[in-house]
Amino acid sequence: MLSDIDLKDWIEQPSIPLYDVPKETPVKTPMGMLWFKHIDGMYSLNYDANGHPVHMKAWVKVNPYRRKSDE
Repeated sequence: MLSDIDLKDWIEQPSIPLYDVPKETPVKTPMGMLWFKHIDGMYSLNYDANGHPVHMKAWVKVNPYRRKSDE
């Protein structure tokens, strides 16, 4: 699950293709905020704030988030 409370510890990064995003990363997408799990062939497995799976094309552009502690 993803919430604004969780995101306060993350910094939004520039847009990149989803296949370049590290696993287990929050991403801002055209569909809203998702938790990116992994790429599976030409699609990805992500979860929305309610824990529902969302499958997106692996090449869609997203804005990944990086932990503030990783600076």
